[in-house]
Amino acid sequence: MTPEYEEIDRKVLRRYVWVGNAVGNRPQRYLTTNVLDYLMGPAPSNLVAALEASEFANSALCRRLKTFVAEYYYTLPDGTRVLDPQRIGLGKDDPLSAIRGGVGGKTPNKEAKKGHEKAKEAIASVTKLVKKWVLDELELKPSRAVLWTILLDGEPLAADHDYETMVLRWKEGVVSKGDTKSARGVCAICGATDRSVTYNFAQLDFLKYYITDKIGAASGVSEEGFSHNFLACADCFRGLVVAEKYISQHLSLNVGPLDFLVLPAFLREPVLSREDLMAWAEKLRARVGALASVSSWLDSLAGKKGLEEELADFLEELPYENVALLNFLFYRKSKSEFRILGLAKDVTPGRISHLLKTSHRLANRAEALLGSDRWWLDLTRIYQLIPLNEGARHTEFKRLVHIYTCLLAGEALEYPFLIRQFVELAQIYHTENFAGTNVRPPQAGYEEAEMARRLLQANLFLKLLRDENLLRGGRSLGIPSTSETELLPEDMRAYLAEMAYDGPQTALFLLGYLLNQVGRAQVNAGYTNKPVLDKVNYNGMLWPKVVRLSNLLVDQLRQHDLFRYHEGLFAVMKRLFDAYRREWLLSPEENVFYILSGYSYGVRMALKAWADKQVDNE
Repeated sequence: MTPEYEEIDRKVLRRYVWVGNAVGNRPQRYLTTNVLDYLMGPAPSNLVAALEASEFANSALCRRLKTFVAEYYYTLPDGTRVLDPQRIGLGKDDPLSAIRGGVGGKTPNKEAKKGHEKAKEAIASVTKLVKKWVLDELELKPSRAVLWTILLDGEPLAADHDYETMVLRWKEGVVSKGDTKSARGVCAICGATDRSVTYNFAQLDFLKYYITDKIGAASGVSEEGFSHNFLACADCFRGLVVAEKYISQHLSLNVGPLDFLVLPAFLREPVLSREDLMAWAEKLRARVGALASVSSWLDSLAGKKGLEEELADFLEELPYENVALLNFLFYRKSKSEFRILGLAKDVTPGRISHLLKTSHRLANRAEALLGSDRWWLDLTRIYQLIPLNEGARHTEFKRLVHIYTCLLAGEALEYPFLIRQFVELAQIYHTENFAGTNVRPPQAGYEEAEMARRLLQANLFLKLLRDENLLRGGRSLGIPSTSETELLPEDMRAYLAEMAYDGPQTALFLLGYLLNQVGRAQVNAGYTNKPVLDKVNYNGMLWPKVVRLSNLLVDQLRQHDLFRYHEGLFAVMKRLFDAYRREWLLSPEENVFYILSGYSYGVRMALKAWADKQVDNE
């Protein structure tokens, strides 16, 4: 049962046999659905066809439903049956008037696609009309109409025992009695040899072990070859069906448009009642949900006890935590496809707690250094740091999933790869080229502030990975000594020390900070933008380009009468540049990233100073 139906009485769901809708290309034939279009269109006639092909061809259900379809449904030119509003007394508005008179039966192949589109339009028009009429009659708001079913003579057809039998058979699928793809064999799950088994897992969404509709995947390249592959008995197959439903309903989460499932595996079978299992799954989902979006979790704490105490309670050890492993399945799903983008295997529940605690500690430190804000790092914030082309989601999302799987599984990420992502992110903000990407345009007037915030979060993410020993690549030439940085402001020294910037990184950071000071002076002088930023090449800057930019900076500082205020800071930058110019190891992308990091720090500290002033004036 999905979350939106949890408040509906289970007896109601049982009476009307709500089991969801058919997925993929399977025919819709359920009499209770949350999509009224199915009942207005193909579901009733599809059910009649299924009943006629079974032992229920002469049942009362089949006869009543067949008569119902014949009397109240209209046949479209492509053969689709749709409820006729005129036949149920809704003739004032006739959504089928434009296509009445068409010949029934199948359309030629070349016109099939066009015919199907017209059928969809006709069904949608009828649905709109009938839905409005029903809601008006019952005086209901659209949000209150959750499920739809068919009643004849005041009785729901779904309550018929024969219908329940058919539904159970469809849910059991290939292990139902008499299925042609069931045979005797050894169940690969439980090892049973005394019952029928099946090799057809097409009914499942993601617990599929083999492709069983392609001959090339079968032993011996033959239909019979599937019987030598993975097999499941009826009990185990039903267990897979139930597991899929349970996981999709209770352990399914998302990050933006990316969906993922949490698949728990126990090293030994836990002794849990149904209620205990539900409670365990809910705690697990809440914890993973917090990692997916800390902001949502923090919002849920409004009005509760202090964050530190709440976090301690929230992250206390789960029952059976030491004997459970989690598998994170990232995927994209459409009507006809379940595409797996990545799998993080064997993640301990304690890993989730550790990442949340680490992010919390880092956020507290960032707030002390950069001012009040939600500096937590979670999967959503990481998603916002990695630019993605929304036109190629499957390919693009694999880059994001790679980051997630490494973080969850404790595997190292490539430092140069991340730097490229962050520089591309900054370029999107600078050019305001948000269209077609996952980067959302900031509120007008806050573009620079938002770019600065994201780049500072990128620095925090690199620190988290470095502290966790999950960063591969890049070199450190040693953190500058206190004597080398003593001319810098104390708060800046504290930030640089926290980020563990080495000498070249510190020099570039200072260059970026001074560029920010020049940019602010340019705006105060009447410029509508900051021309100094145009000197930064977002495609990467070689060392000679960095030198030329630093030389240009001297002239700009003097031109805007800033040199006297930042002479000490400039001296530290110049000294560090001179010290490392013969062994400059940073890449062109790194040069840009650390320049922009310093620029972003300058933006953030100006905002922090303004906020502090407002507090002092209160």
